[in-house]
Amino acid sequence: MEQLDALDRQIVAALVRNGRAPWRLIADVLGQQERTVARRGNKLLESGVVRTNSFINPSSVSSRSAFLLRVAAAPRELRRICSWLAAQAETSWVSALSGTNEAVAELFLAPDQLGGFLYGRLAEVEGVQSFTMMPLLEYFRTPSGWTPDILAKEQYQSLHRDEDGQLAGIRAGRTGAALDETNRSLAELLHRNGRATVDELASELSVSKATVSRRLDAMTSSGALFIRAVVDPASLGFPVESLITLVRTGTATEDPGKYLAALPVTRWAAASGEYVLAQVAVASLEDLRGLLDGLRRLDGITSLRSSIYAEIFKRSTVMYRDGVPVKPAEAAAPTDHS
Repeated sequence: MEQLDALDRQIVAALVRNGRAPWRLIADVLGQQERTVARRGNKLLESGVVRTNSFINPSSVSSRSAFLLRVAAAPRELRRICSWLAAQAETSWVSALSGTNEAVAELFLAPDQLGGFLYGRLAEVEGVQSFTMMPLLEYFRTPSGWTPDILAKEQYQSLHRDEDGQLAGIRAGRTGAALDETNRSLAELLHRNGRATVDELASELSVSKATVSRRLDAMTSSGALFIRAVVDPASLGFPVESLITLVRTGTATEDPGKYLAALPVTRWAAASGEYVLAQVAVASLEDLRGLLDGLRRLDGITSLRSSIYAEIFKRSTVMYRDGVPVKPAEAAAPTDHS
């Protein structure tokens, strides 16, 4: 994958921070002319290097909860199983790992749906050898809060507040009301084009601009709706993606989940009991080694495993085919799974 030049990388990083940031704001933060940033930014969006879409958080608007699923498969069947998982509405991301013949996915299910999914639908997929699934009980970082080491901390803060408020809503574990028709339609429009203007959204929904702004702010601030810039880290200079799994003890002086969340390499971090899991994107295997060495020095870590991603099949609800993101028109709109 061809890497971007310095300014394009900065523009993409700004969109990762705030996918709806006006070009004028991004230009001010980067110290560039607005027309230059707008021209380059629109070209990046049109080419598909980066896209913005919305992702409804099922755990905030329904009884579904997040789980991490790992599926062991016959090597010749692994790609087909990953593709099957990616096509399921319950999954938000799916990858194949290189260390083992294993697929890994984040998915959202209600307790009464577990048996049907695992021992009904998944068990019927040819090539599945075994699986493990654990509930994700606490999030420390999601891709919406990723801050790659491209912009300064102050620049990220100028573009948008961090995602701590959204994560607080997720941590609270309270199920909110299902989205009404207007909010659902708003989310569907933003899934197709996360940078649609308030004027465009209001016109499509036949409501006032104030209504759109109020509802959009309420959904994003509560953590019910994430608007994300979806980009392959390799295009930003971070081609090595890995899933890190570590086991912590109750005596740890520093929470490894919070430690990982604060690192610019961390795209996603969550915990399930004593397990802490994180997706990281780094520039080289040497950088990954340094990261793992730092984690091993933390108190209270009893085991640590790193599995490099071999292939992406779904990223932030965007499906991939043959390593290429599927165009929005070819993908189904998101659902709140209520």
